Amino acid sequence: MARKKRRSNLQAGELNLTAMIDVAFQLLSFFVMTMKPTDVLAVLDVSRPSPEKQMTTRPPPTNIIWITVLPNDTYVLNDRSISKENLSNTLTTLGATNPEATIIVSCTPKSTHGKMVEVLDLCAKAKLTSLSVVSVE
Repeated sequence: MARKKRRSNLQAGELNLTAMIDVAFQLLSFFVMTMKPTDVLAVLDVSRPSPEKQMTTRPPPTNIIWITVLPNDTYVLNDRSISKENLSNTLTTLGATNPEATIIVSCTPKSTHGKMVEVLDLCAKAKLTSLSVVSVE
């Protein structure tokens, strides 16, 4: 004998999402309002110098040699006009006596790049290593 299938009168009910959304927003607002953010900067481990130590300042260099490269193939050494050969001899003597001397090579806007490189080569040949290059108006 065959069984008869019973018909079910049950229907799927609708789920009211409004109440669930309200509860979710209430929980979210509760957690946001009660959250206590940690101050990252307050717990940051920074090594600061002690206030007892005083900063030692270096005295400015006393032996500064100014070499100015002019556009007409002349050079000025400490406000004195000099030829390339004399400049080479002076730098060689300076390199032998005081290799720690600070050399500042200043160039005018119209002086050629090659002349500046020649002065830097003369300084390198004289074993002078403390060099600076500046531009003057």
